[in-house]
Amino acid sequence: MGLKTRMALAIFSLFALLFAILMALAYWLMLQGYLSGILIVLIPVAIALFVVLLQWAIAPYIIRFIYDIRWTDPRDVDPDMAEFMERICKERNIPVPKFGIIEDDNPNAFTFGWTRRRAHVVLTRGIMKYCGPAERDAVLAHELGHISNNDFVVMTIVAAVPLLLFVIFRGSLYSLRFARGGRGRGNAAVAILAVAAVSFVAYLVSNLIALMVGRYREYYADAFSADASKDPNALSSALLTIAYGLAKEGRGEESEKKHYRYESTLMIFNSKSARALAAMSADRLGRVNKEKIKKVMAWDLWNPWAFFLELGMTHPLTAKRVVALGEKAKEIGQFPFISFDLEKTESYWDDFLKDIAARSAWLLAFPSGLLGFYYFNNIFLAAGLFLSTLGLTLALYLRLYRYPKRFREEKVENLLVDPKASPVKGRGAKLRGKIIGRGQPGLFFSEDLKLDDGTGLLLLDYHQVSRFIDLLVGIFATRERIGKEVEVEGWYRRRVIPYMEIYRMRYDGKRIKTYTAPLKFALSVLVLAVGALLTAIATGLIP
Repeated sequence: MGLKTRMALAIFSLFALLFAILMALAYWLMLQGYLSGILIVLIPVAIALFVVLLQWAIAPYIIRFIYDIRWTDPRDVDPDMAEFMERICKERNIPVPKFGIIEDDNPNAFTFGWTRRRAHVVLTRGIMKYCGPAERDAVLAHELGHISNNDFVVMTIVAAVPLLLFVIFRGSLYSLRFARGGRGRGNAAVAILAVAAVSFVAYLVSNLIALMVGRYREYYADAFSADASKDPNALSSALLTIAYGLAKEGRGEESEKKHYRYESTLMIFNSKSARALAAMSADRLGRVNKEKIKKVMAWDLWNPWAFFLELGMTHPLTAKRVVALGEKAKEIGQFPFISFDLEKTESYWDDFLKDIAARSAWLLAFPSGLLGFYYFNNIFLAAGLFLSTLGLTLALYLRLYRYPKRFREEKVENLLVDPKASPVKGRGAKLRGKIIGRGQPGLFFSEDLKLDDGTGLLLLDYHQVSRFIDLLVGIFATRERIGKEVEVEGWYRRRVIPYMEIYRMRYDGKRIKTYTAPLKFALSVLVLAVGALLTAIATGLIP
């Protein structure tokens, strides 16, 4: 999950809580009889519109509060970058946005604001470190594309539609209680039920459409960047760096001279040491290894998980964006940065179905319990069989599939090229490298980390039993880990973004262990034991 997606989810969750409280108040008023008739629908709709407008109005202030952003004049960061931004803004009639830097080496960028005339653009230090000047400008142009297209307003309106349809659905269901009994009320109840059914279906469909619109807005911003920078390939390269950790090094002496002013101003990295960070997409001479990049892109284009996961994402799959940018490059007479020409030699549906079967094996507990009740008419036996099957299937799934205990020495590049990686099956791995930043750059309570092992960048997912513990770790402990050389063991998986779930991590003589996986396994064994005990009692094995 990218930075902008995580940020949007965090803000959405906050306002969802506010919406839930206001809706609860509205329904309490209905129960007390203060609201009736058409007001049962109109009042919740008004609340929904109020929350949407409130989110649009104050979300930028929330972002500025929770992210550690240093607002600065872009000329103090890099005069060439500032000149590029001012030129694009002038050409596209965009007021120059407020510019900020997040002091984090995890490469990323985002924009936020109210309208195209009141916008903010933020880059992380990692964009400067892992991207060359052309790539950095392409990323900046992409963010300016969001401003030019007024995506703040567009996406606020789009997001309001599913919410309003859901409110109409709930209001219709509630109004049914007033349409029961009496002459003519039967027809009214049928009509209201029809409205509720149509509203619910429309709500489900509109959610998918809203996400699809968000993905289209990303394509539009990519096209804006390609047109503005006249270099679609630069954005392709930058996207591979940000999404996959496929940074490339060896920029040469000319790039070093161009970045000298930036280094002397902010004193955040040495260009020679930055170039010394070997990268997945470059060989030892600094040339881009496009064959390896294609293997990483294969997951997006071939794996069934990619298709289904993208349906719930606000951003398109990176490989699809790179392919689209390749078409833009052809239109202006350039060779695409990547021409994906790998041949698909096998189907990936067998592994996908195996994942689904492993993840759903616990459902066998239901027929097992029903079998005990139907044939033996014994509630204790039914409960025992249900819990025994549930505990056994969960224990086997967790130990053998999701959290295998064997950790092999790996490199990030070897993990990324696996086109069969899944969000379900864990691949035990041991990595060594340097922590370059938080998983969510600039978010002061982000507990996740970003690792650079010399062959690529990888997100490290830290989860310690409960989200509340994660929050405390993010606030009080994560900062000290940034910049440390670490050895980490965990399970590699891939959703849209590749990541490793941390099991153990060592640095500076310290050892950190997460207990999420052991606790899940222990609970599954406990359920199995309780089920076995009930079964033994029900069958008379234990008097």
